[in-house]
Amino acid sequence: MSRTKYMMSGGLAFSEQKDLEKLSKLSSEGWHVRKFSFLGYTLEQGEGADYIYSMDYRTLDNDEEEYFELFKDAGWSLVDSAGDIHLFRAESDTKPIYTDRDTTIEKYKNQTKPLNLAMKPLVPGTIISWVLSLQTIGSIHTFFFSLALLLTVLTIPLLWTALTSYGNQWKAENKKGFVIFTKVLPAFAVVAAFYAITESDLKALPIVASAVIGATVFVTFITFVMSLYHRIKVKKA
Repeated sequence: MSRTKYMMSGGLAFSEQKDLEKLSKLSSEGWHVRKFSFLGYTLEQGEGADYIYSMDYRTLDNDEEEYFELFKDAGWSLVDSAGDIHLFRAESDTKPIYTDRDTTIEKYKNQTKPLNLAMKPLVPGTIISWVLSLQTIGSIHTFFFSLALLLTVLTIPLLWTALTSYGNQWKAENKKGFVIFTKVLPAFAVVAAFYAITESDLKALPIVASAVIGATVFVTFITFVMSLYHRIKVKKA
């Protein structure tokens, strides 16, 4: 019988707390996180323990040793790091890592930093590719059109993830209007894309709109499936 198993993540921007609660429950059953894996976590079997988990987001340079020592002194031990994401574990009676509004806001600001870096080349690259595909013909048009479609499929999920991360930050900052904006914008984008498909006279616009709808529906589907997955797992437990 295997002593390791895999747990899929619901996406840290979308369901960080659900992931952490599930990891805590699995630890009580004797399955403890060993490391991050592709789109999830690798767990290993051991003695059941009443652990709690917490996630932090920070780019570490020369202060790496000091950073981890600070958490260790507070009772939190590092499980694994993946880039700027750090997973910690502690006994159930340990004081939470984030206990006030300012540190929670800082956490989500750190979460959005790598997303911002990824968006800087992707968003302009997507726009430029669509513009060039409209201005060219023949094989050059085919190249830029294919590139534009690919970049759109990559950019829409990234934008949605970034929007959700900003929503988490704005929620911590109690900016209710901005939080509502993050909820309605994807739906508005889909409605606008459907309108473009049915009403626009520009031949290329329906193609762009279809790409937007496809990427948006894909992210929605994945989010729904992961939410359903977590609910089923909790009920079975």
